[in-house]
Formats: sequence, C-alpha cells, structure tokens
Amino acid sequence: MTGNQFPLNEYITALAKFLETIDYQDENFSHEQRVKSLRYVYYHTAKHFDQPVEKAALKVSAKRLQAVMRTSTLVTVYCWAKCPLDVMVGVSVYFVYIIMLDDSSDLPSAQMGTFCEDLIKGKPQKHIFWQRMNAHLTNFLRYYGGFCGITIFRSTLDFFQGCWIEQNNFGGFPGSSYFPHFLRRLNGLGGISSATLFPSSEFDEELHFKEIVTAVAQIEPQLTLCNDLISFYKEFDSPRDQINLVSNLTHCNGVDWKVAFEQLTSDTIFYCEQLVNVFKGKDPKVEATVRAFVHGYVTWHLCDPRFRMEEVYKQAGQSEADMKFRRYYEEATRIGVIDFELWASQCDLKSDSMKGGLGQLQVMVSKMAGPIFLTALGILGLAGKFTR
Repeated sequence: MTGNQFPLNEYITALAKFLETIDYQDENFSHEQRVKSLRYVYYHTAKHFDQPVEKAALKVSAKRLQAVMRTSTLVTVYCWAKCPLDVMVGVSVYFVYIIMLDDSSDLPSAQMGTFCEDLIKGKPQKHIFWQRMNAHLTNFLRYYGGFCGITIFRSTLDFFQGCWIEQNNFGGFPGSSYFPHFLRRLNGLGGISSATLFPSSEFDEELHFKEIVTAVAQIEPQLTLCNDLISFYKEFDSPRDQINLVSNLTHCNGVDWKVAFEQLTSDTIFYCEQLVNVFKGKDPKVEATVRAFVHGYVTWHLCDPRFRMEEVYKQAGQSEADMKFRRYYEEATRIGVIDFELWASQCDLKSDSMKGGLGQLQVMVSKMAGPIFLTALGILGLAGKFTR
C-alpha cells in the first residue's frame, strides 16, 4: 500500500468507534500495583533465562534478550492482570520462546520430519524450539485444566505452522479467499492468549467450562483484528510490513485495499461488540477477567511507540471522532507509560562461579531512563502475529 495516501479520517473514526464499543477504561492496576507486578515478572523471567541450559539454547546477545524480556513482561502484566504473579511469569517466559521462534529465518523442514512420531512416542524433539518449549510447558501447564492445556498446546502448534508458512514468504494465491484468515488464525496466538486467562487456582474448569470455551472462541478473532486495526497506520507505508491481513485480503480477493480496510474495520467492531455483550450476565469473575485482558491489550497498543499512535494523536482534528480518540489515547498513556528505571532498568545476568546454580540477578539502574516501551521490539517481535 506504499505510495497511497493514508486515510487518516477513516482510520481515526474506526479507532474511536472500536474504543467506544469496548467502553475502554483500563482499571486493572493502581500505579504502585502495576510497577510491583512488572518488577516481579521481569525478575523471574530473567532468572529463568539465566539458567545454563537456556543460555546455551538461545543464541542471542544479552542486550537483545533484555529487550525481549522487557516486552514479554509488559504485555503479560498489562493483559493477564487478573492472574496470579507466578502464572504471569509462566506466560512471560512462554512469549520469550515465541519471540525467538518468530525471529528465526531457518526453515524447520529438516528438523520436523519425525515431529509427530516423536511426539506420540514421547521421544525428544529435534527442533530446539520444541525442546525448550516442551520443557517449559511441562511445568507451566500444571497451572491449568485439561481443556485449557490442550488449547495452549494447540495454539503453540498453530503458531509454529504460521511461522513456517511466513518463512516461505507466502501470502496465498489469488482466489484463495479464506487464506488470509487461515494464516492470521494460525499466527494470532488467540488460543494461548485466551486459555491462559483461566488457571485452575482461580477457575474450576468443569464449573466454568462453557464460559471458558466461549472466551477462547470470541477472543481469538477479537485479538487479531484489534491488533491489525491498530497496526494499520504503522504498516501502511512500511515496505517490510506489507504481508499483513489487509494486504493478503487485497491480493487473494482481488479487491482494492480500501475495501479490505473497511472489512477489517467492520469485523473488528463486530467481534469486539460480541465479546463485550456475550459475557454480560454471565459469571462475574469470568467477565472481569476477559474485560481486564481486552482493556490491557488496548492500553499496551496505544502506549507502545512501535504503533506510532502519538503521530495519529497529533494529527487528530476537532471532529467528534477525533476528540473521542484523543481522550482515549490520553487516558491510556496516563496509566500505561512508566519509566524502565522503576522496574527493569538495564539488567545484567552474571553467573556466580563461586556458588554455581542460577547465578545472581544484578539490577543496575540505567543512566538512560525512558518510557517503558522505548526499546520494545513489539511483543514477540511479531511482525505479523499477536502484536504485528
């Protein structure tokens, strides 16, 4: 879509309508609670990846790993606000593995030939991602009942396949009208994002089975469409971001990008409205959990500089839609922008050779204080996934 004029008025109108539909108002934390949760989740995520086996598996620089852990911590705390802190740590660690998979450019074909046989027979996997992810899931899935556990694992498989497709740089053939939605569902992480909201310590899976199943079904499209709508501005004129839902709809369906954007806008508002309405009158704890996730997800998007919402804010005029968007944006940034130095300033992980074990986490306040999202790579570094 590079070379076209960006439809600013239509975009702001869509955002304002979307935010109004979900009645955006993030009340998940006080400032002190938010900072405390960020500190805890970041510290324990970093502690996990300071283990020798993790250091050997993740061939990345310390600076890169710090940035990834900051981002995984941010999204986890903002969206999984109703979960216990130890569950948040498990989610954050999970997303670090996802980031590393998405960053990989190596086709997995050679290492996946015996994946199913090894899985069924309980043999070790050959692909490094599955080696480390399976080790993590062995512990992490203990927080969940059987249905949620299967959903989390299925979503992980879906994401792996989505990456596999995108590593082949394939966005579908013309005429394959469902392909864009098929690929987006695979790499959207909707299953893991919804199922992990319901740990067994907080929800009896049998008692809340219908609500949990409905949350999985409804969050999956809402999650990806919300991300695609907010991402539309930053991706519009970026050559590296042209493989996205709107572009794929344009290519596969043979329609103008404006028609594809209108479809995205309509679908986003439709599924957001469904998600808001379907839980009204249902179990209040489930409703509060889903609401906290949806509103935290929006807060993260509006505050993260990668999505360039500040540019949109500064270009907004005086129309009713413009003023609504400006009000929502100001509300989000008031609570969602926090300095790194308060919870995850530049962090060095150094092994203590005298004591052995995991080593000590030495937190050193960086001289370069800035907003929490200053060096964020976008959760999961996901050019086309949960955070596009």
